[in-house]
Amino acid sequence: MHETVSTVNSELQNYADRGIFQNFSVKEAANGNSAEFRFHWLAESAFHLSLNAEKGQLELKDVLPSVPFRSSMDKAFRIFLIERCGQSVPEHRRLDRDRFSFSCRNRRQKLSIIIGFSQGDSAGVAKTAINLLHEIFNNFLMEGPYQNYMVEVFNVPEE
Repeated sequence: MHETVSTVNSELQNYADRGIFQNFSVKEAANGNSAEFRFHWLAESAFHLSLNAEKGQLELKDVLPSVPFRSSMDKAFRIFLIERCGQSVPEHRRLDRDRFSFSCRNRRQKLSIIIGFSQGDSAGVAKTAINLLHEIFNNFLMEGPYQNYMVEVFNVPEE
């Protein structure tokens, strides 16, 4: 289990070392089976990733705040996530449903994504999580009808 935490940490640290993330930090649990990662990228507010190595899950916590459950945006995001696994998405950008499982959770109007993975795929799950975050911001939010959301929630300029 500790190897999984170490591998995910190493992959994320690599992004920070290359200057992609700012303020990268990790808080590993005493038992070595889980960790919380935090970094700034793409938005003013920090991203939080929660790794549970025992369950084989990496959670992108509260990645989309202020999204009411069953709202049109909540539904559109769930469809977006399913579509990212489809054959119409170029292979290098496609989510691999054979290697990973993807699910959404909306609690207190905060959308989170849970990525399930096998123990041998800890490096891949870290890369998949980062690629998914990029897709969310550059495809779902920026190309979708969510300009007002971006301005209100992420303080993106109204341009």
